[in-house]
Amino acid sequence: MIDETTAGLLEAAGPQMYRRNSFRITGLPTSADRRTVRQRQQRITPALELGADVDLGHSLPVRLDDIRGAFDRMLGDPRRRLVDELFWLWDDDGDAGTGAGGGASTSSCPCPKTLHHDHDAAVRAHSAALDLEVENTALSGDRQRLDEVTQLWSNAARLWGQVLRRAVFWDHVRHRIAVLDDRQLDESVIDTLRDTLPTTLVKPLIELAAAASTPADRVRLALRARDWPLVPSNLVDDQLEEAAAPHYESLRATAKRASSQLDGGNWDGAADEVYDHALPALTTLEALVPYARHRRTASARNDVAVLLNNCATAASDALGPAANLNASKWFRTAAELATDPATQQTIKTNRDGLSEMMATFTQIKTQVDELVAAGRIHLARTLLLRVKSQLVQAGGPSGEIDRMLADLRVRPATYVPRRVGGGARALAWAVLLILGILFAGFVSGLFGDDGDSGSGSGSGAPPASGVAVVSAAEITDNSPVGSCIGQESDWKLGEREVPVVSCNDPHWGEVVAYVPLVDMESRYLTAKYPGIEQVVALSRFRCERALAEFRPDDTRVTVKYATPGEDAWDPSGPTLDEYTTCVAHRIDNGNMTAADRVSLDSPAFPTSVGMPTFAANIEFNAPVGSCVESKTDLATTTADLPIVPCTEVHWAEIVGYPVLYDEGDALAEADKWPGDKVVYAKARAACEDRTKGLSDDLRLHITYPAKDWWTSPDRPIYAMCAVSYVADNTFTGALR
Repeated sequence: MIDETTAGLLEAAGPQMYRRNSFRITGLPTSADRRTVRQRQQRITPALELGADVDLGHSLPVRLDDIRGAFDRMLGDPRRRLVDELFWLWDDDGDAGTGAGGGASTSSCPCPKTLHHDHDAAVRAHSAALDLEVENTALSGDRQRLDEVTQLWSNAARLWGQVLRRAVFWDHVRHRIAVLDDRQLDESVIDTLRDTLPTTLVKPLIELAAAASTPADRVRLALRARDWPLVPSNLVDDQLEEAAAPHYESLRATAKRASSQLDGGNWDGAADEVYDHALPALTTLEALVPYARHRRTASARNDVAVLLNNCATAASDALGPAANLNASKWFRTAAELATDPATQQTIKTNRDGLSEMMATFTQIKTQVDELVAAGRIHLARTLLLRVKSQLVQAGGPSGEIDRMLADLRVRPATYVPRRVGGGARALAWAVLLILGILFAGFVSGLFGDDGDSGSGSGSGAPPASGVAVVSAAEITDNSPVGSCIGQESDWKLGEREVPVVSCNDPHWGEVVAYVPLVDMESRYLTAKYPGIEQVVALSRFRCERALAEFRPDDTRVTVKYATPGEDAWDPSGPTLDEYTTCVAHRIDNGNMTAADRVSLDSPAFPTSVGMPTFAANIEFNAPVGSCVESKTDLATTTADLPIVPCTEVHWAEIVGYPVLYDEGDALAEADKWPGDKVVYAKARAACEDRTKGLSDDLRLHITYPAKDWWTSPDRPIYAMCAVSYVADNTFTGALR
């Protein structure tokens, strides 16, 4: 059974602990005797019942029931009154009390005045911090108030820690017990208070952290709770985990729904559940109860990783190479989430399997293309039929082989001169070799690949000199990355081949990546041709990011990029047809030195790319379908925003740059500035048109042009549209 002292502490614990304090509500000093309390009750309660305005000495919003409850606590069980005394100010005369008969006591408080001063300073700092937190739901976004509340929390923790460590504090409690003179108050009350006061003081931080609307606030408040004095960190961790129970339960329900969909063969639906609901829930948990400190969070992360791994393996088993884009993404996320070594190894094995499968199919396709080019279509068909037979026997997916067989029926044979030393016998041996590799690869039945590698050129070394294929119709037909281009003039946009030199010789640039432009993550980035402006923006973003992954913060080297034409976009075909070729070179266009070389064997460093969202020309901006990494005021900050692919953690997605006035309209209205209201209304209508069908928990961000854009109307005048969640939480995946 909980005693009244503990009950009073539990009742007080929470963000409203000072706002519900009976002395603060009634405006009475903590030393008020019972007669004084009754007199004030008899004076103000009837007035409030009649609806009269009563000056209580504060501006807190209180109801009649709050007043009645406050007087009940003060006149009821003395243990609850004592708790309220500890959590309010002692800065009255310090020696008024209540005697056995309820009158004023003449005994003086024996504690030093510095104790009252320090206690009241702790109360003021703590109550002010809680008032700010309760009145502002996202303090991390307000620098001035954040600095203020940070200082208040620091002062409150320091002062309460000092006060509770002083022996005279407990002497004061003994004095108040003696003054209140009630048989229900004895030394056991002090023992209870000594054990539970620190946890009562930290409980508001825990509740605030659990209810915070942004990850930054959850992290900030949870860290502050763990640093609270006199409370063991493991106890705070336990309480944070208890406060996070609704988030754990939400995650469990999501995993159950996803597992049900997966069991029914709907791996896409199961993965959508994970990206739409499970990952945001894990983001919330990570801010509140990080997996490095909480085994329950680590276990939850691992369960989601297993679920995504199962989605990827199910898709790969059923679809083969056609599952690569989704399966590789799911494997990648699963690998990031997995916390159990056995799970990590399983995911790695499966990813390696998919990589082997994709490499094998690339080899098959290359062999088929060479056979067709040599006029050996019957050998190509024989190869594919044998592969299909092996696949069917092994229970593997044959859809991709069927597609290649169908393609053979419509592809004309193209004669190329026979290479010296080549011939039908060599081709036959090549067929047998590729069959052996394929059979060995598929018997294992393992699938797994990153799917987002910058290079789509397959295996092998780049040519040391001669020519390199850098703009083939399909990404896999290009020469390997690492080819070096001797002069800038050799790099011609759209040319299928470029002359190359040995990288040991002086050279202008290096082919560092072939990067797909469409990742199918965003509804705004599809296989439909987006227009030249967005192709330029996409190519620039993908190539700058590819270079930054290998050379982070390097200001000496920049990148040029190819811009594929409209014929590369085929809404009905594989999305990998749309890609850009990235060439690194020195900013001054001088010959690249050994220090400038881009080491493609070094580990990649995923990073954001600084790009504008409201530049002079649309193509200079971050592309539609890319995402803003962290919360930003998009109305005022439009340059060097951290842009990432939407597959990575982000805050908002760029959804459009609608043109409001083309050059002709702007020129015609150069002297007729429509005004802010008209331009904003036009921008809002255009942005709302682009965001139809999105869920109601999303916020639309609109950046629109000011009057000075009409002074030089030689370019389209446009708006920028972006979307984030109302709660400003970061997440991975697309908006819905």
